[in-house]
Amino acid sequence: MLALFTAVGVAVLDDYGVSGDGRLSRSRGVTAVDYVLGDGPLIGAGHTGHPSSDRYYGVSFEAPLVLAERLPGLADSRAVHLLRHLLTHLFFLTGGLFCWLLALRLCGDRRLALF
Repeated sequence: MLALFTAVGVAVLDDYGVSGDGRLSRSRGVTAVDYVLGDGPLIGAGHTGHPSSDRYYGVSFEAPLVLAERLPGLADSRAVHLLRHLLTHLFFLTGGLFCWLLALRLCGDRRLALF
């Protein structure tokens, strides 16, 4: 099932556009990574272009996505968002796998756990 869901996710990867908050979420991640690397001010410092309410949003998911796009040096916005979609889908599948493992541990039957 995991292989099937991975294959389907990769097959439909470019069928989806950028979500309504995708750019803002990525922007928060970029700001956080820039701050940690010493290249920018702290979120909500007043001169970052972000509203001060952004300091209440966590970046534990966004920052690794930004780092993942910077490693290969992606600059094209389409490539960046496709990579973000792929990594988000893989994160979802990882969560599904651990949910199945927990259900398997609780009920002891593979088919019942999959259900």
